[in-house]
Amino acid sequence: MSSSRLCSIFLVFLTLSSLFGASLRQEPMFTDPYASEKLLEGRNFLRDLAPGEAEPVKDLRISLVTTGRGDPLYSWFGHSGLVATNTSNNKSVMYDYGIFNFKDDFYRTFVLGRLSYEVWATSTPARIDLAIKENRDMTEIILDLPLSARLEVLKFLNYNIQEGPNTYLYHQYEENCSTRLRDIIDKATDGQLRAWSTSIPMEETIRMLVGRYTRTNPAIEWILDFLQSGSIDKPITLWEAMFLPQIFESALLGFTYINTEGNVMPLTTGRQILNMATGGIRERPLDSWTSYTIRFTLFGIGTAILTILLGGFQKTQFPIPLRRARRFVYGTINFLLYTTGGGLALLLTFMMIVSNHDVTYFNENIIFINPYLMLMGIQALRGGFGHNRPLVRFRRANMLMVIITITWMVMKLVFIDHLIQQNWHIVLTVLPLYLANSTIPFERLLIPRHRTIDDSDS
Repeated sequence: MSSSRLCSIFLVFLTLSSLFGASLRQEPMFTDPYASEKLLEGRNFLRDLAPGEAEPVKDLRISLVTTGRGDPLYSWFGHSGLVATNTSNNKSVMYDYGIFNFKDDFYRTFVLGRLSYEVWATSTPARIDLAIKENRDMTEIILDLPLSARLEVLKFLNYNIQEGPNTYLYHQYEENCSTRLRDIIDKATDGQLRAWSTSIPMEETIRMLVGRYTRTNPAIEWILDFLQSGSIDKPITLWEAMFLPQIFESALLGFTYINTEGNVMPLTTGRQILNMATGGIRERPLDSWTSYTIRFTLFGIGTAILTILLGGFQKTQFPIPLRRARRFVYGTINFLLYTTGGGLALLLTFMMIVSNHDVTYFNENIIFINPYLMLMGIQALRGGFGHNRPLVRFRRANMLMVIITITWMVMKLVFIDHLIQQNWHIVLTVLPLYLANSTIPFERLLIPRHRTIDDSDS
């Protein structure tokens, strides 16, 4: 059996296995013994204080510090930390749930969805200085909690930095620096934060909320949207939306609760600016989500037009060297495009089958952007070097992808309540390219038609 046929069988197997993984993966393979709710379970943050406890606690202040967008991708979404301050001597400690190490197999564990984050107690002034150095926004809101809740929050934070509980399994939307603090404050308000926030539906989904922050880099936005499934397109409440530090802070500013004395009171009464980033140094997140489907579609159409222009190398009247050059560029561009798409599909296949990233499971995108694109890219490159048979296979494969993609589009319209994944911008980016490279002879549009005039006598 030839090596090319073995390669084809292997990639087809990968394609089928990716669909297999998409249909069977139900839940993450690993659970975290130090998940937020497990650690908080059974704890009473509103107990009666023992004699002698109340007086020292009066000097304890608990506040939430929110740091704005940074430059690296992992800091685009901001950061949250809880600060405990002794007002009698102004000693202050920030409890940070967002510590990770690039050196400890970071990329491997991240792709596997098994990235461990750590909880550290750090100097608050040092963290403020760091925000100033990085030119990031930083704000603080003081939490007006009952004395017993303040004490128990501090005890829990100090427990959470001990060996063992100081490590947790990171999840983009369920276990991060913001949601862990949300759960603590919910416990400190006897579950009132959760009861209140789950009654407030959000107008935007998780994908839309993330899109506010990734819109500044369309390539990153497209890749993240491609890798994530319809699980982030379901309706959510304010509770789930508090995975974003800015939304978390805004929610607490609008939250009121019933304290231990039975009085309704705001959790916080003000917001102090600790640092303000210099204007214009980086784009700020959008205030609300807007669709970029048209822009991605236009990009796809533009790429398709370029492909059609280059694909007319066979039947044009250009000199042979120019035709060969066009053919080479045509093959090279398609090789890069299709192997990139196939590489992303391989990554998605791996995540769906092997990783703990539940946001990749049941991903529709693997149907029309799959590992077979790798082989198609190789065929395009061989065609660019003058081989006709690989080029014919490449065009036929594109025709198959056109049929698959359009069929899936029809299914999404028919089963609109079930196929909820918001991936039209993904579909409409690749469909024009598939059409341009298919067996449909678009290049004939480039060939001038010569009319023959018969002026002979009849």
